[in-house]
Amino acid sequence: MQRTETLERTGEQVTRKGEEFLNKATDKARETAETVGDKIAGASEAIQGRLRETGKEVGDVVNAVSDKVRSSARYLEESNVQDVVEDITVLIKRYPIHAILIGAGIGFLLARGRTR
Repeated sequence: MQRTETLERTGEQVTRKGEEFLNKATDKARETAETVGDKIAGASEAIQGRLRETGKEVGDVVNAVSDKVRSSARYLEESNVQDVVEDITVLIKRYPIHAILIGAGIGFLLARGRTR
């Protein structure tokens, strides 16, 4: 009988220890999941904030470029060919290195376009 009682007590202790272990493991898993979830949520918020900032910056650049294109189109519509040539001549004299680089770039693009 003693042996049966000892085995029953041992079985009960093992069951209790197993339940305690399972409860601790469940709690740790829940804590880890919450921590990971919080970190992922924080990263997601940071990414969304950065995208909003970047989107605003890109929007500002697009608006600035659009304004410049519109003003250039208006200038070309309102000016005659002689005025445009004179303005280009002034720019070339004011910025000769830039003019050479732009001319070389345009020449490269034209030459490349012809070989295709």
